[in-house]
Amino acid sequence: MTVQPELIDEQVREQVRRHGLGETLFVEAGAGSGKTTLLVERIVNLVLEAGVPLSAVAAITFTEAAASELASRIRARFEQVQAEAIAAGDPARADRCRQAVADSDLAAITTLHGFANRILGEFAVGAGLPPQIRVLDEVSSQLAQEDRWQRFVDQLYDTDQHVGLLQAASALKIPVEPRYLDQSTMRVVASQFNQNWDRLQSLITAEFAPIGGDYDFAYFDGLVHELAAARSLNKLSDDKLYIRLQDQLPEMQAIAAIDQPLRKMRALTQASKWGPGSGGKGASWDGDGTVAYIKGIIKDVELAKEAVLRPIINDVLLRLSQVIASETYDAAQARRADGGLEFHDLLVLSRDLLRTNPDARQVLHDRFQHVLLDEFQDTDPIQIELAVLIATGADDVTGLSWFDMPVDAGRLFFVGDPKQSIYRFRRADIALFLQARDRFAGEHGSAQLEANFRTMEPIVAWVNALFDEKMPEETPGAQPKYQPLVASRQSETAEQHGLHRPVLLGGPNENEKIRATELRTVEAEDVVGMVRAIAADPESWPVFDRGTGAWRPAGLEDITILLPTRTSLPFLRSTLDEAELRYRIVTGTLVYDTQEVVDALAALRAIDDPGDELSLVAALRSPLYACSDIDLVIWRRNGGRWDVRAPIPDTIAASHPVAVAVTHLHGLWRERWFLTPSMLLERLLRERRAALLAFGDPRTTDVWRRLRFLVDQARSFEESNSGDLRAFTQWAALQSGSMARVHEPLLPETDEAALSIQTIHGS
Repeated sequence: MTVQPELIDEQVREQVRRHGLGETLFVEAGAGSGKTTLLVERIVNLVLEAGVPLSAVAAITFTEAAASELASRIRARFEQVQAEAIAAGDPARADRCRQAVADSDLAAITTLHGFANRILGEFAVGAGLPPQIRVLDEVSSQLAQEDRWQRFVDQLYDTDQHVGLLQAASALKIPVEPRYLDQSTMRVVASQFNQNWDRLQSLITAEFAPIGGDYDFAYFDGLVHELAAARSLNKLSDDKLYIRLQDQLPEMQAIAAIDQPLRKMRALTQASKWGPGSGGKGASWDGDGTVAYIKGIIKDVELAKEAVLRPIINDVLLRLSQVIASETYDAAQARRADGGLEFHDLLVLSRDLLRTNPDARQVLHDRFQHVLLDEFQDTDPIQIELAVLIATGADDVTGLSWFDMPVDAGRLFFVGDPKQSIYRFRRADIALFLQARDRFAGEHGSAQLEANFRTMEPIVAWVNALFDEKMPEETPGAQPKYQPLVASRQSETAEQHGLHRPVLLGGPNENEKIRATELRTVEAEDVVGMVRAIAADPESWPVFDRGTGAWRPAGLEDITILLPTRTSLPFLRSTLDEAELRYRIVTGTLVYDTQEVVDALAALRAIDDPGDELSLVAALRSPLYACSDIDLVIWRRNGGRWDVRAPIPDTIAASHPVAVAVTHLHGLWRERWFLTPSMLLERLLRERRAALLAFGDPRTTDVWRRLRFLVDQARSFEESNSGDLRAFTQWAALQSGSMARVHEPLLPETDEAALSIQTIHGS
């Protein structure tokens, strides 16, 4: 591998790292462009060249892992420069490095939430908080939110205040609580509101007329009356259109005759699907075009259901949302008074503090001379407000948006890549990215890092061609223009050049009516076929080994399969198993979908809730207890109950598999109050020989690894929440849903080569 002697964007890099230390810069850094290295060099030069103490620099990045890596690299760079200064006989420079190393442990190199926590910890009283605050982690926040929701739903149904609203929601089939996994319900709305409670005030204060008072069904009723009148135009009663009309019209008329709005809404929601069919002869009806006319009315009546229900549904949804918004806002204020804050609370309260407290704003303005924002494409809108409020020299910011606040040159530094924004569900907004670029990039626009150090030229060329076509021009407020990358890694020979190429899989299926399960199977076969091709001819897929500094043939450990969602995982695993290819699932949320984890959690639920018959049967049929269907039938026919507390029937031997299993589960049930979730789980796995059972799986070590992960998760849950078994099983159930938040990767195993499977967010 050779590297170009001078990078195409070397002048931009010099401006970022050295020459532009006193300038406000907005840098767009493409994938693999070395932005973290530049960020480290800029911070080091701010300290060594510009004389800024490291304690006066705030570097804010997106994840804790990124913040930890950035802090580690900054410290290592200072230590390296210190050694070089000592060797060169420059004690002053060595002393500055030594001081920076000493400051690095307390430096503000952190995540956005960590930075906000620092601010509130220092100015708690000014923010209206108790003197000592605590931050709920993801586990505690999820459980607290789930608990609030259940109490809210109980109260909602126990009082008469919202009876009419709940009846309307029921009539319109608007679900408040989910009836199956991943169902879209008002529970999802509550979760979104919790992440945006600072934006709910206008909804909370909105005024509505009494429910049902202005619901209008006249359009539907008029069409039904028109259709009924048109029936008299028929001349032959055996006409297919007339027969169809006679079949459908009574239901339409019955609904039109209902004068109670609630009953009418329910009837329209449950009505059959009406259509004219393909029959009807002109000779059977009076007048030219009568058949088309009647068919048109039938279609209009069907469409009228949607037309009259849609505004009603929107109204009911809005009213339900208002009730949920009020509860969400009140809960946020209660957390503020209590001092137990969630991550979003940190952002809102620190932003409000800086807007309303000039003394706190001035202290932070004087302390942090430079604020650097990394991964800005994934920023929360509050992040830029915090940064500008600290950087501005304005004495009074009342009524000013961040866009209008004056900022001294060099105070702010932004770096990000709008093409890599994947956290819209966390309030990341490309429109905000573009707005900040226009505000701070200056007259010459943003600084572009074009050199790519990660990828070889053929792949970079393909990426450029693809995105040049998809993003040819900037769409204001929505999408930037694509900036091509330039590969700095070049192949040494033409033969090597040909070995680096993209391969496209999938595409439109020839069968337009293919089922989703069949399509996922085909996709999995394509992916596994590609893996097998690499394994069969690894020399044709060379990998650069940083350890040796040379190219080597690819191995399974060099392959990662990224999944946009977990839906495809079972199909992928099945196909990999058939191909006898080793793999590891390395994202936490995916582990909760694996069979051994599902079985262990089923057993825990059966222990926690003896009335949970489904979990008990699932546990009995799992390898942990290995009861066959015949065993279950015999148990049931002899009077056995699906309850771990129930006695064993006299006609069932104590050695019967179900009797042995229920006896064991009963023993764990009796001791559940004296054991933590992790202790109970460890005992379950140990006594049921889960480690030995794993030998029945061709990937034994992977099973062990996933079970260890589950135990570690139980311990983490206990440390952060101190909850009981029920709370843990409820939390674990959340990880299998679409709103799961645990995306941490599992530690890699090094015992044997295996490809990795992870979600895009988990990666």
